[in-house]
Amino acid sequence: MTIWRRVLVATVAAAVPATALIVVPIDWMRTHDLGTALHRVVESQINDQVRERCESDPTWFLTGPLEGRPAHGTFVPASPDDLPPRPRVQPQAFELFAFDDNFLGSSSANPRFPLELRHRLQTGVPFAMESYASPTGMGVQVAMPTGWIDSPCAYFLGRMQPPPGRLAQRIEAAAGVFAVCFVVGLIASQQTVRRVRRLARDARESVAADYATIAPDAHRDELSSLTFVFNDAANDLHQRRARIDDQDEMLRRFVRSTEDDIGRPLAELEARLTAIRAHVAAPDAAGHVRDALRQTHDLSARIENLTLAARLKTGEALAATRVDLGALVNRVAATHAPIAEAAGVALHVAPPDRPIAIRADEALFERAVANVVDNAIRYSSSGGSVTIGLAREADAGRFRLWVSDTGTSLDDEQFRALAAAKRFRGDEGWNRRPGSRGLGLTIAQEGADRSGITLDLKRPGAGGIEVEFSGPTADATGPDAVA
Repeated sequence: MTIWRRVLVATVAAAVPATALIVVPIDWMRTHDLGTALHRVVESQINDQVRERCESDPTWFLTGPLEGRPAHGTFVPASPDDLPPRPRVQPQAFELFAFDDNFLGSSSANPRFPLELRHRLQTGVPFAMESYASPTGMGVQVAMPTGWIDSPCAYFLGRMQPPPGRLAQRIEAAAGVFAVCFVVGLIASQQTVRRVRRLARDARESVAADYATIAPDAHRDELSSLTFVFNDAANDLHQRRARIDDQDEMLRRFVRSTEDDIGRPLAELEARLTAIRAHVAAPDAAGHVRDALRQTHDLSARIENLTLAARLKTGEALAATRVDLGALVNRVAATHAPIAEAAGVALHVAPPDRPIAIRADEALFERAVANVVDNAIRYSSSGGSVTIGLAREADAGRFRLWVSDTGTSLDDEQFRALAAAKRFRGDEGWNRRPGSRGLGLTIAQEGADRSGITLDLKRPGAGGIEVEFSGPTADATGPDAVA
């Protein structure tokens, strides 16, 4: 429910009791004024002329509905209790009835004397007044003693019907008061509604302006205090984001320094060891150089994987560019050729018949292919071979890049553990569980996924493992096209 609807509901809920508090006293005052007027009329009837008429013919004394009244003397009662039937006439605006000392009426038109008024008169009050239900609404009746001792007219009971249209007047008055209360409530709540809307607008603008401070309004209440709460929260967010930005910057500097200060020197060292090995003929020296070359290569690859994992974990944006897969495969093969030679593994490259290009982050995808080739060499025994193949599929819009080795075959459980899909977290480099994928294959999977490429692990019939990358080329059209 919107705040405007809540205001409407609250205004109606407040206007109803307010209307009752105003209308009920006004209606009571009107009834009291009507009773006061009736009391004066009844009091004016206490005179000698009315007494003579009442006592001379008490059976037919009735001031008010005279129509239907039989002529004097036409009815002779057989006993005091034998009264003629009450005339069937409509009640008049004013009626006056006479009662004796025992509150008994002699006229057939007399109603029963109200019990409450009787009790009050017996206490000695000069008159008693109350409301009663009449055919046209709530009327007023007044009872008072006449002071005529031992007379059939010892008490008068006067009744007055409500004025014509009294019910309509009450409804109109209640509707008018309700309308006034409702309008006043709406007007009074408009300022609060406007302040709430202004606060919401200022909050949205503050968020759009990088949580700029909201200026509090001139009021000093609970609603105004919300601006201070929001500003405190915005300041806290600024501080938190500043710390996060500082940490991200430190991590980026670490990544850059790791790559510049460690990665590049190690790559140069690897190149120098390769050159030294080519000129050293001593068997022992060659073995030491071969081991150093392998260790240096492993360390360089690990640092590159850790650096790339840090980039991925910090959410650094990747640049999707056009990548020549043939040139990428040649670079990976050239980098791993000395390692394969040192391990006694033959490294073969099956180039495509024509150039193949894809759209991907070149550094990420090259690292993915390099990790797969490195694993193939690592787990191939001396005398084995590793093949890097690249070709277009039958569908010219797709490519296939595979790396196969002739290493030891894996059993079903080992293969399932290796091929199990695993979401990248960035901490795989510290995973030492047996059979785990490790950081290299995890980055290969991540590089394929982020480039829109599929990575599959297969077990060729001749043994070993084959890792295949497949996906759309950069010049593909249709549903496989890469933006």
